[in-house]
Amino acid sequence: MDLRLEAAVPKRAARSEERLNMWEDTAAFIKRYDSFLLTTHINPEGDAIGSEVALKLFLESLGKRVTIVNSSPTPANCEFLDPEREIHVYPNQYKSDMMSRADAVIILDVNGWIHIGSFADVLKGCGKPSACIDHHEAVENKFADFMVRDTAAASAGLLVYEGIKFMGGEITPRIAEAVYASLITDTGTFRFTNTNERAFLVAAELCAIGAKPFALHRQIFGNKSWQAARLLGPVLNTIGSAADGKLAWIHMTRDMLDAASAQYEDSDGIIDPVRAIKGVELCLFFKETERGTVKISLRSNGNVDAYRLARKYGGGGHRMAAGMTLSGDMESVIKTVVREALELEELRG
Repeated sequence: MDLRLEAAVPKRAARSEERLNMWEDTAAFIKRYDSFLLTTHINPEGDAIGSEVALKLFLESLGKRVTIVNSSPTPANCEFLDPEREIHVYPNQYKSDMMSRADAVIILDVNGWIHIGSFADVLKGCGKPSACIDHHEAVENKFADFMVRDTAAASAGLLVYEGIKFMGGEITPRIAEAVYASLITDTGTFRFTNTNERAFLVAAELCAIGAKPFALHRQIFGNKSWQAARLLGPVLNTIGSAADGKLAWIHMTRDMLDAASAQYEDSDGIIDPVRAIKGVELCLFFKETERGTVKISLRSNGNVDAYRLARKYGGGGHRMAAGMTLSGDMESVIKTVVREALELEELRG
């Protein structure tokens, strides 16, 4: 049976009635099944984990059975959202009955198989009806049976919040905490261009319910390890630039991680001071995830479409923030991507 129902919303802020209509089919999908498996993208952050936790709590309040399985571990700064450690990591913590007991799958904050990681192969072969709730640009063809996509939403967690409200669910303090974590992650604490009235109104409602801005900001952004501090200097020391300073880049190797006794997640935020340099329009962060594989994070200051560059290499994201993964050694990947970036019209002038 083909359940494919596209419910995409225009990139500009959708009117409130359009957003309500978008959730009608989602409510029917959720009502139809008794148990769900949730998942998100590799290397999840506050939006991915916050969206999963908020939706899990809501579904459980309806009497549904819910299991979360991700291809990557929960980062340390998001572990407080899952105090009982109920998020399982594939393959080490995965058991086949987790999928067999689920009636349906819901994928959050991602719209392409490649970005889900190794667990994607299990999902593609499971034969379960699937839904996707996402806010990124574009979508992979035949990715999910049913898609809710609103590129004007500041975060996937905001969409989950709106869906819960539409279905008459209660926004508990724990759900409010998870959604607020998603919002401050993807808006850069309400600094990025996706910050709008809609995001602020939801944030205000979350605070009224019990979300604590200072405490949540400290958990997400003010909880760096000493390993992260030791990693900062070596990585920033690799800074390079071109196009009269409009393009900047840094890189991180596995050797740098090992020397600092750091984990991959300790690199979060290192790109921010590069992005803040006067005149920089696009910055790139090359991160060696394993030998022969480099993940590139792209951050724009508005004039350059980061997603336009990322999608050339099968990546995803938004105009302001995008990501992609390439095979090859660090030096060759940097040369390839920098050369491609310099072809962008905004960097040539």
